[in-house]
Amino acid sequence: MKSLSVEEIGHIANRVDGWLGKREGPYLYSLAKAVSSLGVIVEIGSWKGKSTIWLAQGAQAGQGGEVYAIDPHVGGPDQEQKGYRNVHTEEEFKNNIRLAGVEQLVVPLVMTSREAMRGWNRPIGLLWIDGDHSYENVKFDLYNWEPYVVVGGVIAFHDTFSWNGVRKFVDEEVLWCDKFQVLGQVNQILAVRKVPRLSALDRMKRRIVIYLRQAYNRASLEGRHRRVPKNLLLAVSRPKPGN
Repeated sequence: MKSLSVEEIGHIANRVDGWLGKREGPYLYSLAKAVSSLGVIVEIGSWKGKSTIWLAQGAQAGQGGEVYAIDPHVGGPDQEQKGYRNVHTEEEFKNNIRLAGVEQLVVPLVMTSREAMRGWNRPIGLLWIDGDHSYENVKFDLYNWEPYVVVGGVIAFHDTFSWNGVRKFVDEEVLWCDKFQVLGQVNQILAVRKVPRLSALDRMKRRIVIYLRQAYNRASLEGRHRRVPKNLLLAVSRPKPGN
């Protein structure tokens, strides 16, 4: 598989239907590249393959490794809110992966997260949670898959502002868990690294991210401009988990 530049990957991924911001694809790429030697990549929620392409290209640029793409490909409440009903995306997903030249790295698991975890026993270097966005399902995905994430591995959540279930879970549980070192917030993605313990610097950075997320959420509820808090969050982000 030919290694591509971030710009080249962007041109390919932009042709695929999905919901990744301009900075989010490259951020996923950098995360996958940095931890590809630690274990496989597990993606919960693939839709038509936009994020899968970024993850697979990042793995390829690092130490290689497989991307397990979990999605039943029949849509759900999240897609219905965006106007997609009675969808069947499996063939389109596979075609997009093939056209992107990453099909040899991607293992499609056409099933739910609950079904995929039965019998799972592989170490995970990067867990990307972008499936059902309800509080209960995000919680299930984290606490049932996290035991397989190796120490030093990364867990990333999507839509941590725009979907109430994800936002609430991240703000109430993820950011207060002492086994997760905050790597940063890039647009809608919050990434954390699994660690044995937090340093004083880690705790300080966590407090900053919590404060800025609270400021962003308050501004959103009050209808005020969102740009400043969001840009501050980007300023404290570290795109590479080795930092």
